[in-house]
Amino acid sequence: MLVHYHDLAPFCSATCKNVRVGSKVLYGLYGVVEHSGSMRGGHYTAYVKVRAPSRKLLEHITGKKNVPGLKEPDSEAASQWVHASDTYVQVVPESRALSAQAYLLFYQRILTIC
Repeated sequence: MLVHYHDLAPFCSATCKNVRVGSKVLYGLYGVVEHSGSMRGGHYTAYVKVRAPSRKLLEHITGKKNVPGLKEPDSEAASQWVHASDTYVQVVPESRALSAQAYLLFYQRILTIC
């Protein structure tokens, strides 16, 4: 099973900007590429975590407050995993994505906006 979140703070340089001593630098899994077949040929598919837009992040980026029609979703409850191949995209349980035979993993930094 894949690890969902990684704290990379212990591996950051001591001169790393914006990282306080004792703080965490979290990265969350958002993509898994799976290969089926052999070394000579096969097929790749992907599992991707799709999240609802964040009101706080949009306000932070745009500098505007109270963006009309955008509500803050429940953090993890608002995300879902999809499985994508050449001819389809379908919603799948998180457990399926996390138990995939991973060929390549994608992580993104999780920022905390105060």
